[in-house]
Amino acid sequence: MKKALIIIAAVLFAFTATFSFAATDTQNPQDEAIIGDILVLRPLGVVATIVGSVFYLVGLPFSQGGGNTQSAADTLVVAPATFTFARPVGDF
Repeated sequence: MKKALIIIAAVLFAFTATFSFAATDTQNPQDEAIIGDILVLRPLGVVATIVGSVFYLVGLPFSQGGGNTQSAADTLVVAPATFTFARPVGDF
């Protein structure tokens, strides 16, 4: 019984020391933005670029008829591609 109590106290002490070190560790808030950008926004940007390209191709005959192919391309393809591939990581 005494041995189990000592082991429990040692484990609790180890966790307390670990949490206190974790609390003093300061992270740059930019790190979380970079992680969110890489894991969430970049894949969504790739999907938006692909979907925009499909919509652009489907609407291309109508855009040519109206004379606004460049505007449609900028909105549906270039803007998502620039957001995904041309901006620095973590910069929104």
